[in-house]
Amino acid sequence: MRGNFGKKKRVMRSVFADVLEIPEELALDLPKITLVGNLNLNVENHKGIISYAADEVRLRVSDGYLIARGSGFALRSISKTDVFLEGEISNLAIVLDMKGDGGVLSDADLAALLAEEMAEENPDERSGEKPQPDSPEGA
Repeated sequence: MRGNFGKKKRVMRSVFADVLEIPEELALDLPKITLVGNLNLNVENHKGIISYAADEVRLRVSDGYLIARGSGFALRSISKTDVFLEGEISNLAIVLDMKGDGGVLSDADLAALLAEEMAEENPDERSGEKPQPDSPEGA
């Protein structure tokens, strides 16, 4: 029943945004994520920086976390709601906060989620087997 209320609330906010000509991401409290190639990331309407390092940035967004991984990261601009990141981005993930408690994931929980996701993308690595190159035809 609560899920139905949440859906109705989003629909009402969407209609409200349309009538008042307000950007939908603001009315629905959603992040606006702009990725230019793999070199620039701009996140509008974030809820805070959880952590920052030269190879990983974690941001809180309305329904979870945004995690950027790569190398040579530099925060070029930071405000209460906007972040502009430069560097070589190799992985960008949005992790939904399924508990709905707004808490911060521990490093162990986050590592487990990302490892699970990577295993789904690369099933050969999960089994410990390395893919064998195709043999040349006629050999």
